[in-house]
This record gives sequence, C-alpha cells and structure tokens, in this order.
Amino acid sequence: MNNENNTSKKSKGLLKSRRLRMGAGAAIVTALVIAAVILLNLVLAAFTNHHPLYIDVTENSSFRLQEQTEEFLATVNKPVSVYVLQKESDFESSGNTNYKYFVQANKLIHSIADSNDNIDLHYVDLTSDPTFTKDYPDVNWTQSHIALVVSGESYRVVDLTDMFSYDEQQYQYYGTYVINEQHVEQAMLTAIMNVTSEEKTKVTVLTGQGEQDLSPFITLLENNAYEVETVSLLNGEISADSEFLIIYDPEVDIDSDIYTKLSDWLNNGEAYGHHLIYFPNDQQDVSQYPNLNTLVGDYGMKVRNGYIFENNTNHLIPGYNHYYSIYDYPEDDTTYTKGLRSTEIPVVMSLCMPVDVEDASTAKPLLTSSDEAFFIPLDLSEDTENFDPDAEKLNGAAIGQRSDGEPDSKKSSVVVIGSYDAVTRSYIGSTSYNNAAYFVNLFNTLSDKDDVSVIIEGKNPSANELGLTSVDSILIPSILVRFVIPIGVLIAGLIIWIRRRYR
Repeated sequence: MNNENNTSKKSKGLLKSRRLRMGAGAAIVTALVIAAVILLNLVLAAFTNHHPLYIDVTENSSFRLQEQTEEFLATVNKPVSVYVLQKESDFESSGNTNYKYFVQANKLIHSIADSNDNIDLHYVDLTSDPTFTKDYPDVNWTQSHIALVVSGESYRVVDLTDMFSYDEQQYQYYGTYVINEQHVEQAMLTAIMNVTSEEKTKVTVLTGQGEQDLSPFITLLENNAYEVETVSLLNGEISADSEFLIIYDPEVDIDSDIYTKLSDWLNNGEAYGHHLIYFPNDQQDVSQYPNLNTLVGDYGMKVRNGYIFENNTNHLIPGYNHYYSIYDYPEDDTTYTKGLRSTEIPVVMSLCMPVDVEDASTAKPLLTSSDEAFFIPLDLSEDTENFDPDAEKLNGAAIGQRSDGEPDSKKSSVVVIGSYDAVTRSYIGSTSYNNAAYFVNLFNTLSDKDDVSVIIEGKNPSANELGLTSVDSILIPSILVRFVIPIGVLIAGLIIWIRRRYR
C-alpha cells in the first residue's frame, strides 16, 4: 500500500515537473517571440526612417518615379544632400488647397533619395536652425525656398515655381498660390544634374539686332547643365570658352564686321568645334539680311523668303491651320535623334521658313515636311489666281558643317531653324511635342555630351486618381492582407496547438 502511494506521489511529482517544464518552455518561447517581434519592429522602423515603404495604388502611379528619372538617378556617382527647408510634417501640410501636391512632392523626393545610396535626404527647420544658411552665401535667403541640393562645393535652390505651376490670375488678384500642375521630378533632377556636373558647356545668346525674348529656351538649357550668357556684339566679346552662339529672330541684319567676327569664331583658328544656331525672322524679307545670308551660305544652305504650307492631313494638328504642322526626322540619318527616348513624338513648328540645302557635301536636313507641302512666298500678292505651287518636301531645319577634313577632327556647325516659335514656351513646355527633348539632344550631340537631358512629365494627383482604382493595381497588397497573413497565423496556431495537445 505504501508502495502504491509512493508510486502515485512520484507520478504526480513527475507530471507536475513536466507541466512546469512545459509551462516554462512555453513562457520562454512566448518571450522569445515577443522579443523577436519587438526587434523586427525596431529594425523595420529604423529602415523605414531612411527608406520609407510605400505601395502606390493610384491610377497613374502618381507617387512612383518615372523610368527616365530612375535611369538618370542611377548615374549619380557623387554624394548629394537634399535639404527640404521645413519640418516634414509642415512640408506635407502646406496649405489646405495644395496639400495633395505637397504630399505627392514629399513622396517623390523620398523616392529620389531612396533610389541611390549617394543621395541623402534631410529636413531643416530654418526657424530653429538659422545658422544653417551661413554655409550657402550665394543663396538669397530673404526669399522663401523649398529645397537646397548640395554636392561638394556646388549647391542650388529649388523654389515653389520650379516644382509647381500655379494659377497666375489667382495669385495676381488674391496673392495666393493655387497649384494646378507639378514638376517635382524635373526640378529635383535639374538641381542634382547641375550640382554634380563637372563642366558646363557654355552657350552665348547674341543681342544687338533686336532679338526676341529667348528666356524659356535659356531656362531649358540651364536645366540641362548648360551655362548661358548674353552678349551684345556691338560692345561685347564672345567668351573664349563658349561653344555655342544663338541668334534668335533678329529684326535687323548683322554688319560686315560682326559677320567677320562670327566667321572667324566658327573657324576657331582652324580648330573648329564651335556651333551657331540661327532662327531667322519670319516677318522680314530675307533679302534684307545679306550678311547673315552669306554666313548661312558659307555652310551650304539658303533660307527661302516665305512659309511652309503643309498639305498632308497626317502632318496637321487638329484645330490649327496649314502653317502649324508636324515635322519628320530624317529616316536615313539618326545622328541627331539617336539620343531621343522616343521618335514617335513629333517636333511641331509654325510659320516655318524653308531652309534649302544647296551644297549636299556640307549641309543636310534636320527636320522635314511631308512631300505634299507647298512653299508660300512671303510677298505673295492678293491676286493668287495664277499661283500654282508644286508639292515638295521642304526642310524646316538644316545643318551645315565644316572641318579641316581629317576623319576625327572637330567640326563647326551652322544650324538654321526656320521657325523661331519652335523653342517658345508653348512648344517646349508641351509634353505632346518633342521640341524640348529634340533641341536639347541636338545641343548634346553637337557638344559630344552624354545623353543626360532631363525632360520629365509631371503626374498630378487629382481626386479621381488617389483612390484604389482597379483589381490589378491592388492585387498584391490585397492577397497579402486578406490571405497570406491570416493563413500564416492560422497555420502557426494549429502547429502550436497540436504540439501542446499531444506532448
């Protein structure tokens, strides 16, 4: 009897000891799981502070960088610091009307920094850290700026008008910015390109002949790491290191002394390597420009006194007349188009003067009309009954080049673009046209620069684009939340229950 009692007590003791061990083991496992979860959260929190995790489920991927942006950022091999000049919370909540644009801007800036380890992102509250500005004396700190981009000794500010377009009437009448379009990627990449470029090709815009305003095109060139200066040849000199000259829509001809100066500059002491871009004045009789005509003729070209009238409906822009049309790239010569991301997007010009190639050994077309176009003389009288033009392919732009004849020697160029409208704001500012990309690519090719042009279309966060818009766009996060995580938790629970049930 005592033996039975002792055996019973031992069994109970063993059972109690086993339960204690199992309970202790379960407590240890639970503690380890909790510790692992806490550690995982800390690691993820630290990671997402520097690399925020976003899933873009908007219809037009409003918060995702475009492919061109990612390709450019992959080439950045210098340390770059991006300073947003506000607290992050203040930046995202900038104004009730505009907040969605600033939220989008902040996410895009984060994505830019996340795309390359050489790019760091910081938020600086200038109110609490006023000494920050002392290291950047060339910035006008009396004005308000959105961001500062720094690389080494180079820095560039980004303003609200760089990042956004706004309703100018609203601002003029009420003094408030109502944003209607964003250019965040363009603005940030422009700043990064400018601070990381080791050398900037210099472009000189010539004045003194009553030229028109070229500021939109100058801005485009500066955004693509060109240094632009303005010089009057009446009392100034072209910089020795300038590679390009632009004569834009002059009201009067250059004189013989300036012709000689330009001709000598193009020859460059027989070293060549200089380029003149000429936009003739379409309102003037070209016979009144003998010196410019001679300069153009030296390079195998001639400007006709009239306009290209496009008669092929496939080359016309709906709603516009026959003087406003699409121009083709040469099919057999990709010299000035191979750097373009798309040759399906057209270059568009209006009131374009034909540029004839008179010496095919020196000059060649750059942009052409269809072969159904007509030439309409500028001096065509009102009596047009006897006017019967022949259909022909006409050049909207052409290039002539000269060198010392050696195979690998540098060339000097004269480029004639028949329409000065081709680089006005309405043309280079439209993503429906390839004008901005084409003319920047032309400059890049002539100056032997790599294709580092930055022409990025902004994507805007409108109300109907900020929701979950399709099954496809939310498929992965939906499966993850609705199936993978719950099933994983269920399986883990079953395994633990079965193990404890049969131990």
